[in-house]
Amino acid sequence: MNDDRTPVENDFSGNGGAVIQAGVIQGNVSLRAVTDVPLPSPRQLPPATKGFVDREVHIQQLDSLLDEVELVTDRAELPVVTISTISGSAGVGKTALAVHWAHRVRDRFPDGDIYINLRGYDAVPPLTPHEALDGFLRAMDVPAEKIPRDLNGRAALYRSLTTGRKMLVLLDNAASAEQVRPLLPASPGCMVIITSRSRLSGLVVRDGAIRAVLDVLSSQDATRLLVKTIGSERVDRERDSVARLVELCSRLPLALRIVADRACLDEDISLADLVQELTAEESRLDALAVEDDELSAVRTVFSWSYKALDSGTARVFRLIGLHPGVDIALDAAASLTGLAPPAVRRHLESLVGLHLLARSGPNRYRLHDLLKLYAVERAKLDESAEALQDAREALLRWYLRHTYAAYRAILPQGRPLPGLDDPPRQELDQALRWCEQERLNLLDIIRAGPEWGQHELGWEIALAGMAFFERRSYWRAWVDSHLTGLQCARHAGDRLAEGWLLLSLGDAWWDRGDFDEALRSYTESLAVARDVEDLWTLGFALRGCGLVYEDRGNFAEATRYAREALHTFSRMGEERGVGLALMSLGHALRGAGRLVEALASYADAMEIFKRLGNRWSEGFVELHRGQTLLRAGDHPAALTALTAAIDLFGELSDRRHVALAQSYAGDAYLALDERRAAREAFTGALLTLLELDDPLAAEVQRRLADVEWEGAEREANLGDSDE
Repeated sequence: MNDDRTPVENDFSGNGGAVIQAGVIQGNVSLRAVTDVPLPSPRQLPPATKGFVDREVHIQQLDSLLDEVELVTDRAELPVVTISTISGSAGVGKTALAVHWAHRVRDRFPDGDIYINLRGYDAVPPLTPHEALDGFLRAMDVPAEKIPRDLNGRAALYRSLTTGRKMLVLLDNAASAEQVRPLLPASPGCMVIITSRSRLSGLVVRDGAIRAVLDVLSSQDATRLLVKTIGSERVDRERDSVARLVELCSRLPLALRIVADRACLDEDISLADLVQELTAEESRLDALAVEDDELSAVRTVFSWSYKALDSGTARVFRLIGLHPGVDIALDAAASLTGLAPPAVRRHLESLVGLHLLARSGPNRYRLHDLLKLYAVERAKLDESAEALQDAREALLRWYLRHTYAAYRAILPQGRPLPGLDDPPRQELDQALRWCEQERLNLLDIIRAGPEWGQHELGWEIALAGMAFFERRSYWRAWVDSHLTGLQCARHAGDRLAEGWLLLSLGDAWWDRGDFDEALRSYTESLAVARDVEDLWTLGFALRGCGLVYEDRGNFAEATRYAREALHTFSRMGEERGVGLALMSLGHALRGAGRLVEALASYADAMEIFKRLGNRWSEGFVELHRGQTLLRAGDHPAALTALTAAIDLFGELSDRRHVALAQSYAGDAYLALDERRAAREAFTGALLTLLELDDPLAAEVQRRLADVEWEGAEREANLGDSDE
């Protein structure tokens, strides 16, 4: 063998994201990847509370913990994350303390700070760890398509991204240790602050959390809070009244701030007058108090503050309490109250100024959970049953209108919802942006439908939300919303809606790879569609069953279902459905080894998609034609089809299917003994699939490794022959 060879240099440079170990590579290979500029480190802390009264003992405790984190990190002594829990009753100032301290020290966490409200004790269901991790990963610049679908995968990726970083994680309003545990980073340089009404003993026992229990303010600190907010002169002038106000507010910071705001708004009113008003209101509301009701402690203060509102602002306050989600948009509040946006904004800003409402973002507002409960209570007392029904229906219709507009933008060829006017044309980016803003509210709104007796609106919003949930791979939300929608449709006795929801639910299960649940939903959808003679649902449910049988390798059943779907779509003149059924038939025939028939089916499908101008479906036909021609041994024709698929998917920015077409093109090049082109095709496909965290990457990596091994063997044999 000749050993006098030029040294091999292999260089990888650039922010490529994934590096491949591919066995022996001869020659000078240079891979240079260009990626988008990464987002800056996340800085998500909400604004600190004005006039915060230091909880000195707790501040010192947190400072000591942070000093310990930095000491441990510098010495690399203890590979654990430092956790502090702050527990206490509602309105006691847990979040104010955590946010105040976090702002003081955020410069000591150069890699960013992450904040999330876990909604543990809100009037709506808590955020799941699955949903919270989705937000964390997006904040850390992980593309949506790279976020794993399962909780374990998301938690593992989150831990990987936080490893070696110094980050502050603030988990607000946690319900339980189980909700929090998957959100804990693994890096000893990170620190986690958790607020909760629960003591979270499980985190203390199992995870070494340091517990701080926050009580109501002392009388001295409560007085200091009033000094900071209404001024020392007024406090000194009416010391006895101040002491009485402190007790009437149960020394609760939230209640004290509301009292202080009232005093600041009217400097002519004496603190003694405020005491008199509070005392009278307290006795009137005693009948509403119940044992162990957190709202009872401050209901008097809330009621007194509410009573001071003008009638219009009071109405806005109690009606926005009806919104079931985490926050409310300005336009949604306008719809709920029947006011024009400028008018409702004036009322909302008045409520913000009185600390009865908080801004959660541009044109978005949030009620504190105790105030939300009180607002609902006032709505039931001060609004007629008819007015409540009208407000709730108006809110649901607002959500239906916007969700349906997004549906039509995301799926312009999708089936229109019956009885609804086609919405004004909307750009895709605008539709997706609105859906992301309302994502956490959509499930709460859908659940509210049956609770409010609005079953038709409930299933309509569920179906309209499908396009967004599918596009962004929010599988859990897709399934949960459709299960609620299904209950609504059945309660309303709407069989057509029931069949459609079952079909869409089957699609969700199939996309998640749960073929048993998918087949069950598709089969139920078939039965309902036949019963009500809904040919559209019938055709797509038949096709869905065929997809499941194809994935299971039962090509005879897959062929039967595809032919029946084709017949159904042909009867109703549904051209797109005919094309999709022909494509499914081609898959099934190819799986059964009937390649000539499969190619004929693909050709018929292509003719339809070209006529419809459906470029995406054209790309799929070319992809599957290429695979079929590979099996038939016609490698030049296969390469032509696969190259066309690469071009079509590239035109549509569908990177995943570009990669799949590249991987099959690699097989075609290999069969044509064009090994360098095969290596390039496999490498390009693998880089994309690794970046997308696609499970098919493992198979492509194996095929690339085989090419490299065979190439190395060939080089070795050539070297032996030279000796």
